[in-house]
Amino acid sequence: MSQRFITRLLPAALISIGCGLLPLACETTEHRDERLARQYCGSCHAYPAPELLPKALWASRIMPAMGMRMGFESMNQLVQLDEDERNALMRILPDKPMLSEEEFDHIKAYYQRHAPDSLTLPPALATQPLRQFDATRYSLPTPPLITMILADTSHHQLFVGTRLSKVYTLTEDLVMQDTLSLPGPPSAMLAGDHQRTFLSMGIMDPNDATRGQVWVLPDTGTAHGLIDSLQRPVHFQQTDLNADGRPDYLICAFGNHTGALLAYEGRDDGTFQKHVLATGAGARKTILYDFDHNGLLDIAALLTQGDERVVLLLNYGQFTFRVTTLLRFPPVYGSSFFELVDFNHDQHPDIIYSNGDNADYSPILKPYHGVRLFLNDGTNRFTESFFLPLHGAFQTSTQDFDRDGDLDIAAISFFPDFRKYPEQGFVYYENTGDNFQAYTTPLAADGRWITMETTDLNRDGYQDLLVGALDFDTGVPRSLIQQWASGKTSLLVLKNSTSRATTSARP
Repeated sequence: MSQRFITRLLPAALISIGCGLLPLACETTEHRDERLARQYCGSCHAYPAPELLPKALWASRIMPAMGMRMGFESMNQLVQLDEDERNALMRILPDKPMLSEEEFDHIKAYYQRHAPDSLTLPPALATQPLRQFDATRYSLPTPPLITMILADTSHHQLFVGTRLSKVYTLTEDLVMQDTLSLPGPPSAMLAGDHQRTFLSMGIMDPNDATRGQVWVLPDTGTAHGLIDSLQRPVHFQQTDLNADGRPDYLICAFGNHTGALLAYEGRDDGTFQKHVLATGAGARKTILYDFDHNGLLDIAALLTQGDERVVLLLNYGQFTFRVTTLLRFPPVYGSSFFELVDFNHDQHPDIIYSNGDNADYSPILKPYHGVRLFLNDGTNRFTESFFLPLHGAFQTSTQDFDRDGDLDIAAISFFPDFRKYPEQGFVYYENTGDNFQAYTTPLAADGRWITMETTDLNRDGYQDLLVGALDFDTGVPRSLIQQWASGKTSLLVLKNSTSRATTSARP
């Protein structure tokens, strides 16, 4: 080999070796910033792409909040919190910054380069006038601040809880029967043969205080607390997770900065042993189902705050679980609700997932809010099958409402487009076989809907709907606030008229 050839080859070889052995030194600005963003913005939750929010929101709301979570906390931010919130936040903040200020500046620059000036929204949802349900309003003697609705089909009663710590008992004809005061706003309730069990949030607004509790009211005897010291619990179930014949409780302690998914194991002496199944704020809902057919109930859970995901806890007995993540979403998605249904009739549970919680750092209309179906391939791997855009989607009820053999979806939104389409706070999606037709009613503009219950009010074999209003005025036009104040609608009652239509259509 000639000396001249070696001389020409040497610089190129050195460059190649240098970039191979020292890749960071040869990174472009773009690659470096993207690497840092994916590394640090995907370390605690799914990586949020810059395209999910506008530049202004990344700069003014998201990055300051994330900076504090990464250890660049500001005393000004901390002193504005009450003691419970401050203590909870300090427990999860790192002792020192996770990265240098220079690296954090690179991340902020990356998001500013790639985020849009504004989000492109989908076309407005095309709806038709609701025809399958007769809609009427119902007002309680207190302001429309509903927190829960339960239909007790065994006793043919309805229970409606409010932010003012009241629970109203109604007949199925909506005749008032009784009023009960609780130690805090109720978020859920169980109606048994001889007692009623309530889940009290303690404080409804975002907080980490341990003031929530499970409260029991027997038919005879004195009301008493069963489980206490819960962080803003929002959902619970009574079950028997270890098949020992004693009742256990599964509780979603949503909290705010901290929280947990908890199981309370019932003991012979009537006390409960606490088991922490998952840590972190945002436990929203659980569904029990024997996924692996071993005779023990497994847990599907929706975790919504920060690291938004649906997880499966396979029950191996004695409160030991193997946890796997079924679905994971970016932290700006606003996960709000889920259901397990066999949508395609293949004997495997599929997931109906709603996202539209818009109450945190980015309260704008988002094109990815809505209702999604994830189909189960039979091995608990889930693939998105359809997406129904719905601003602020908050809860669904998936049933065969018209009894034609396929599943329809009733959905409510707590954050619809109040300025243009406030009636889309409730949307009924009729399954037409290969698509869905959306319906709504003008009466859906008469409240801000936060909860929904499905039951057969008139016992005609067709499912009806009760929708509860929590009329917070944040982000709502003044004219609509005045409309709500005038109407004072607590419940939107939607009675299924399919049976009458079917009868009238017969010769």
